[in-house]
Amino acid sequence: MRIGVLVTGDVAVRAAHSLAAHDQVDEVVAVGPATSRSFRVVEDVSDCDYLIGHGERAVPKALSLGKPLIWDGDEGHDGVAAWGANPRGLTLALAARETEPRLVGVAHPALVGGSDQIVPFPKPVGRLPAADGAFGGKRLAESHSTNAFAACLVEGASRSVAIVDDGAFMAGVALAAGIAAVDSGGPVWESALSYLHAATAMGLVMADAV
Repeated sequence: MRIGVLVTGDVAVRAAHSLAAHDQVDEVVAVGPATSRSFRVVEDVSDCDYLIGHGERAVPKALSLGKPLIWDGDEGHDGVAAWGANPRGLTLALAARETEPRLVGVAHPALVGGSDQIVPFPKPVGRLPAADGAFGGKRLAESHSTNAFAACLVEGASRSVAIVDDGAFMAGVALAAGIAAVDSGGPVWESALSYLHAATAMGLVMADAV
């Protein structure tokens, strides 16, 4: 499988490096015009199976190139093979594997947060105020991380599951792992098991406590 990276920001570049080590990916290329010291730059994407991109500019770019997109955006669009490939989607993928989760929360330096409740994220993120809201129609509490780390937390009736890592690294892996969700044609949490397997293979570590 060949993946073309739309160089639309740091998250996409980080995702490219995570994808380069994935066992189902034969080659990662940067889609020009671009410069790269790590990847071959191509103008013709006809040999690419998928494109991967970050931010709003990625969708029209992928449509113009005529290739399906793996995206970290918040909703589906024409030409998008998998979406929600970001820390919020990663959290919902965790929740999808649990029975009747009581708390589903995410903290990241790029999120705004709020004051509806306090979420006890693991250290070094720690307890943070959160805004109660929804993502992709799913309940999700969002917090602004006050340091460089990010966390996903799901508390169920019998156990808690969490991921904690550098926020920039988590965002890159969350996008790259979307490669495992392309068969669903929808949000990454609809392919939760394969998506989480890909994310852990790319370096994220899940921990649970009973």
